[in-house]
Amino acid sequence: MLNESAIREHALECSAKYRAGKFTRVGEDFINEVKADVECLVRELRNKYPTLHPALHSDEVDVGYRFVTGLLIQKFQEELERAIGRLIQNKVQKQPTVGKTLGRTR
Repeated sequence: MLNESAIREHALECSAKYRAGKFTRVGEDFINEVKADVECLVRELRNKYPTLHPALHSDEVDVGYRFVTGLLIQKFQEELERAIGRLIQNKVQKQPTVGKTLGRTR
């Protein structure tokens, strides 16, 4: 669901700008943490609007309604791209200076 090479590239760019290039590699655990955070974001959106009564239609059934237009999808994509970029930047900035690889510290 996520472009791992773009995550690595952005993380290293953030390292160069905000951490004086301290990190030169991005570990798989860093990528996995970003994926988990994005999954959490999606889960938060799903859980934000629970139904007060049993659902009118099952989630598995295509009811034929299309509430979302292409313009809204584009707006969500732009905001999601920005949010993920900030998420990566924040992870880089909070990373303790241990070694050259972004990821979990041992």
